[in-house]
Amino acid sequence: MILNALSISLIFIGLLSALLVIWGGTSSLILYKEWRKSSKPEERTSLEDRSYLVLLIMVIVLLIRLINWPLFYGTLQSFIHDIEGAMCIFGVTQVKPGLTLFLEYLKPTNFFLIGGWLILHSLDRSTKTAPLMGRKLILLSVISLLVFIDSVGDILLMVGIKHGTLVSCCTTVTDISTRPTRTTPESILGPQYAQSLKILYFITHLLLIGMVGLVLKLKKLENTFSWRRGVLGFLFFWSLLNGIVFVLSQIEVFAPQMMRLPFHHCLYCLWQYVPDSIVLYLLFILGTFSVGWGFTTDLFGKIGEASDLLPHYLRKIYWFGFSFLSASWVMLIIHFILD
Repeated sequence: MILNALSISLIFIGLLSALLVIWGGTSSLILYKEWRKSSKPEERTSLEDRSYLVLLIMVIVLLIRLINWPLFYGTLQSFIHDIEGAMCIFGVTQVKPGLTLFLEYLKPTNFFLIGGWLILHSLDRSTKTAPLMGRKLILLSVISLLVFIDSVGDILLMVGIKHGTLVSCCTTVTDISTRPTRTTPESILGPQYAQSLKILYFITHLLLIGMVGLVLKLKKLENTFSWRRGVLGFLFFWSLLNGIVFVLSQIEVFAPQMMRLPFHHCLYCLWQYVPDSIVLYLLFILGTFSVGWGFTTDLFGKIGEASDLLPHYLRKIYWFGFSFLSASWVMLIIHFILD
């Protein structure tokens, strides 16, 4: 085990989160079952009072879990000098590759779910009758399970990474000619796949920004638009497609150019050599997730009194998405011109 300020913080947060989500997830599931059985206003008022402490503590836990994702990578970065053969975070991930890869997929999933739940919670808190309480509680119990798995995974990973472990350099995987990020687009786009991939990214990203802008122009996203959910669902799908193209174009085109290493394709090295690229990625992630959060908020939040407030919330969410996606694109263009 490698102990430093970051790894100790990650272990502490993991232990605290695991204990609290066991209690919070179980409590929310019990409250959800009682909420479904209750029919009288006074019964539901009593349940709201009982759920207040659970929701308050869980909101704090979930907010802390939002910073767990960057803390995770910051901790791995701090281990580089303690792992033989590691030149960047990639080398550290090879100490426990299976567990690390699992956590690298789980953390963005949890980040998205937690962010969406917090928006629903905020929407419900803005009402007087709490029409989303039942949905909030059942979703919270599911998220609690995923957060528990994530927390235990963090602890196991920190315990499993040993000082002085020998690993291979990132170039042995990211720069070989048979890497999937090259062979897949090359099989579809042909030998000049890199140029085509760059153009494709600009097209998909600008179309996404344009479509989000058009959605913002639809008056106030009134509930009278019966096709609204279909439009928002398509936007969510397009944002996921754009995310895939973004990752591929970053690995194959933009990262080598930004690092000024034309034959090196490691995103972990990009974060190390070009630190402001972390901001670019953060903006892109928040912009993409905002598009998804708009869809999930409309999917789960259109009930009772919350329906009247929903257009206002959707407008704010998509405005954030439009701003973040535009800012990430501008940053990439600046690097593209300067590099």
